[in-house]
Amino acid sequence: MPTRTFTIAELAAIGVPPDSPKDVEYSDVLLADEFVTTLKYTAQRRCIFRAEDDGRTYAVEYEAALEVGDFELGGYAPDGHGWFDDTVEAVEVEEREVTVTRWEPVEDTPTT
Repeated sequence: MPTRTFTIAELAAIGVPPDSPKDVEYSDVLLADEFVTTLKYTAQRRCIFRAEDDGRTYAVEYEAALEVGDFELGGYAPDGHGWFDDTVEAVEVEEREVTVTRWEPVEDTPTT
């Protein structure tokens, strides 16, 4: 799995992570911002972006404030988006169609 190390300053210059998942709509560099999981006080998200220098597509995970309207949580946003160093490791990704199997309710069939 190919990876690349970005500085936080490099990511900030291209808008990673976005201020809002809706920011992806208005960017040529940001391709997607996906929910990963909910942590105790934050949401873990994945931002997919195209690096302008090599044209490859990368993904980084980050922490963002929960948007649940819970008065106890307030607007807590983690320092440094949960990144604890000056650099962030990004994984090179590609868009692929994936077939998913899941259980669905059975349709009622008329009996004769």
